[in-house]
Amino acid sequence: RAMAIVKFVAAKRTIKSALNYITNPEKTNETLMSGINCTPESAESEFDFTKRKFNKHGGREYYHIVQSFSPDDNITPEIAHEIGIKFAEYFKGYQIVISTHCDKDHIHNHMIMNSVNYKTGKKFHQSAAELIQVKEFSNELCREYGLSETEAKSSFKSMPKWKETLRRKAYSVANNTCSKEDFIYEMEMHGYKVDWKDDHKYITFTTP
Repeated sequence: RAMAIVKFVAAKRTIKSALNYITNPEKTNETLMSGINCTPESAESEFDFTKRKFNKHGGREYYHIVQSFSPDDNITPEIAHEIGIKFAEYFKGYQIVISTHCDKDHIHNHMIMNSVNYKTGKKFHQSAAELIQVKEFSNELCREYGLSETEAKSSFKSMPKWKETLRRKAYSVANNTCSKEDFIYEMEMHGYKVDWKDDHKYITFTTP
C-alpha cells in the first residue's frame, strides 16, 4: 500500500512562477485554491509587503510544501483541499497559498509559504526534528479522515527500511536487464509499480 507523503521542495522558481505553477488551471480550479493570511490572487504582493515591513528581503523567499495522498486512498479533491487548509494552519503567522492538484494518479496539495512571518517578522527555519513533527501532524489529519499515513519517524541520518529495500532491488534489477522495458517489467514482477517517463526528471516507484 502506498503512503501519503509530505515534502519540502527546493524553491528554484521565483515566487510569481511558483504561484503560477500551483494555480495553473490545467492542474486545478479556483474552488480548490485558498489562502491562509492572504488571498491567492494577490499573494505575491502580500508576501512582498511583509518582507518590506520587516526589511527581510534576500535569502530564501518562500517554501514550497507538497502534501500527497496515496492513490489507494478514497479521497475527493474537496476533502484533500480541506485537509490541506488544516495542515497549512500548523504554520502559525505565515502567509500560505494552498492549491489542490488532480492532474496525476494521486491527489496532492501544493502550498507556497512566505518565508517571513507576517506577525513577528521572523524567517522560517526548520530542523530535522521539527520536520518529523510536521509529518506527524499531517498523519493526525490523515487518521482523522481514515487515510494512509506518511512515514514520520525516519531521520535524515538513516534510510527507512522500505527505501533501502527498494534501492537494493532497483540496483539488482538494473544490473541484470538491458533495456528500460525489461527493467520496468522485472520491477513490476517484484511488486513495484514504475513511472518512468522521458520528460520527467526522476523515475517514481510505488512500493508493494
